Amino acid sequence: MLLLSVFTAYLAIGYLCHLVLFPENKPPVSSYFKTGQQLHCKKEGIRLNIVKQENGFVYCTSFLEPWAEGPPIHIHKDFEETFAVLNGELSVWLNGEVIKLAPGDSLLVPKGAAHKPFNETNETIHVKGVTAFPEKFAYYLSQVYGVMDHKPWFGKMPATMLQMSLLSSEGFDSYLREGPPVAIQRITNFVLVPLTRLLGYKSYYPEYDINLDRSSCFQEINPKDWSSTG
Repeated sequence: MLLLSVFTAYLAIGYLCHLVLFPENKPPVSSYFKTGQQLHCKKEGIRLNIVKQENGFVYCTSFLEPWAEGPPIHIHKDFEETFAVLNGELSVWLNGEVIKLAPGDSLLVPKGAAHKPFNETNETIHVKGVTAFPEKFAYYLSQVYGVMDHKPWFGKMPATMLQMSLLSSEGFDSYLREGPPVAIQRITNFVLVPLTRLLGYKSYYPEYDINLDRSSCFQEINPKDWSSTG
């Protein structure tokens, strides 16, 4: 009973501090992205060109650089993705099988399916069409890319787990396949948030703001380059 009381107090006081007393100061999600901006993750070898932000979604064109390892195998609980390519051959790990996509092929990844796009060729691959990401996911993806490329502790435990628990709780809908069930990951993230904030982690780092820092992991491109970049 004592442990339950301590745990309840930890959550109540922790979330009071996190949400009310010491909220993070960050730009609004709904007007964050601008046409022509680009997100780039060196580690994953992925570039996303922003086409527009509208009605709760961020629309992007996507490129995978030569030999891009892509993201870890992951799951999106609340949205699906479709992969098709304009050139080259894209590899997609989907539910234990590697599928090769050439121009003319298309692959739907439904909600909840474990997947990972990557590039096993020496050619930059242009993903066909425009991908619509939920705006909260895209917002925190920009922070994930910054942390992944520039924080020396990223990839090490427990620092990575703590950082990702905070980002996931804020709206980054991505869960590792190599982990417990998604429901358990979500509960764990919720429980870890007060500790994560206490230790100084953030869900928003100004140095990775796409609107403030275009010299490191982000850069702005000309809208005319949407169809030709890569």
